Amino acid sequence: MLQTVKMHFVEHFNVSVEKLWHLFVNPNGWDPWFTDGMSMETFEGGHIRFRWKRITADEVVEDRGVVIFVETFKVFEFWWYEYEDGFRSRVKMTFVPHGKNESWLKIEDSVLVDGEKELSIALGCAYGWGQMLCLAKAYVERGLILI
Repeated sequence: MLQTVKMHFVEHFNVSVEKLWHLFVNPNGWDPWFTDGMSMETFEGGHIRFRWKRITADEVVEDRGVVIFVETFKVFEFWWYEYEDGFRSRVKMTFVPHGKNESWLKIEDSVLVDGEKELSIALGCAYGWGQMLCLAKAYVERGLILI
């Protein structure tokens, strides 16, 4: 029986919400700091193509997604983690300004799993979001690429 596991992640960034938005919502996706050849159509109904190589021990891992909702500088929401005839994960990224040059990114990931036997899927997503936020922070605040 499919169940939804909801996970919440929050990170503070020492950049404006506009700069943070453009880090995450742009045609090149999360290259060069997290993905390898990602592409993103940044409008509702747009397609997302995920591609990793550096963080997967040189194994090319690809997935796709679709943008569900966009409210510029505020909310970016998409489906991803393809399976059967749909997607397993619905992600809502909320961008919150904090003063003039600081912001918060809140991520809510709702992952469909088939009971305890697939709990590792949700745990893998949780690990990935934590890693992605750390890499994004180093890149946008310090210009560092850690992978």
